[in-house]
Amino acid sequence: MVLPEDSRMSTGRMKLAPQPDRRPAPRVKSNERVSRTDVEQRLLTAMKTLRAVPDRERRFFIVKSSSPDYVQESVTAYAAVEDIGPRFQPTAAEVSDCLTALSWVRHLDRAAWQILWWRSCELSFGVIGKYISRSDEAARKRFETSVTDAWIAANSI
Repeated sequence: MVLPEDSRMSTGRMKLAPQPDRRPAPRVKSNERVSRTDVEQRLLTAMKTLRAVPDRERRFFIVKSSSPDYVQESVTAYAAVEDIGPRFQPTAAEVSDCLTALSWVRHLDRAAWQILWWRSCELSFGVIGKYISRSDEAARKRFETSVTDAWIAANSI
């Protein structure tokens, strides 16, 4: 039986845009060891995923006021030079792997966590070194130490 709305549809095939090639997050068995580069990549992806996933409870922290909104200057209000790049869109495998990867770094102190977070924002070691008032080599060394600690935690589970 053919419905009237079926006769209006074209019989040609739809063309879909090609999807970007996404490699799923590797699954680690309990007896399998995780490589150090894999730990680093999964940590940085987990932190990007943490920023990309919407926070449903954020609306409860908004402070409402009866005063009128601040009127901005025309130079800063429109941000003509602001360039918006493509957002990171995590796959389902990256979202499910996020908590596993973040559990490897929960024992780190705040400074080590902050260096990992800045590095996941793709800041250079020179900029990170300026934030922590050290050289870029000291920032790189602290990053490597943090990743090594995460690697030890990942393989000891």
